Amino acid sequence: MCAAPTSDPFSRKIEYVFPTRPARTTEPEGTPLLEVKGLTRAGEFADVSLTVRAGEIVGIAGLVGSGRSELLETIYGARASQAGEVRLDGRRLPPGRVTSAVRAGVGLAPEERKSQALLLAEPVYRNVSLPTLSRFARGGFLRGGAELAAAAEVTAQLDVRPADPTRPVRTLSGGNQQKVVLARWLLEECSVLLLDEPTRGVDVGARSEIYALVRRLAARGVAVVLVSSEVPEVLGLADRVLVVREGRVVHEGPAPELDEGRVLDLVMEGRNREGVR
Repeated sequence: MCAAPTSDPFSRKIEYVFPTRPARTTEPEGTPLLEVKGLTRAGEFADVSLTVRAGEIVGIAGLVGSGRSELLETIYGARASQAGEVRLDGRRLPPGRVTSAVRAGVGLAPEERKSQALLLAEPVYRNVSLPTLSRFARGGFLRGGAELAAAAEVTAQLDVRPADPTRPVRTLSGGNQQKVVLARWLLEECSVLLLDEPTRGVDVGARSEIYALVRRLAARGVAVVLVSSEVPEVLGLADRVLVVREGRVVHEGPAPELDEGRVLDLVMEGRNREGVR
């Protein structure tokens, strides 16, 4: 394991411990799995292009309000773009169509898990199986036993606690709720995973487990796009980083070539730095 530098200009006292970054002597090979070309939503972001290859983690750094979350939601189809396109494995995804994105293999862990991702009154297993319910239906009837067994298996892999998939998801801690959201996309076997603030409201132990899971998914060939307000998190997990300012990409490069100071200079360029806290 490796630890990111603990110095932070915003005086956050958070410990970051990441799995060792895989050694790479060359750039990832092959055609990009996810391609975003000239994506635009007025007032949120403009002319954003990015590529992610299978097994690659691409991080997006920027201030709150820079269009990061809106970009992920547009890729996922929760928002319709006004220009540009999203392609998955060469096929264009229709804008504003979540069902099409999910069927194609795109998963999203949104910033606000309680309001955007979870059915708090429902049990853990139902929250996990939501995108894959049709898999457990036969003759118009839901096979509840198969659904429960599949969810139990994947939540056990992530060590969701308590180990009771029939428990209402609202009774779980923040870290375990986030694991439930990630378990959903493990069960779905998505090929592209969009992560928006994946460790917000999560304790240090669960944070390290989530970091390890993200790296394992990338090792399996999942293309990951990570948005985080924590610059060390972006630099510690991503292979490549895009810096976004006021809805536009202002820098793209390998994560090891950046540090916190350089990222902050890029996102705050043109602002009164003394007025930002």
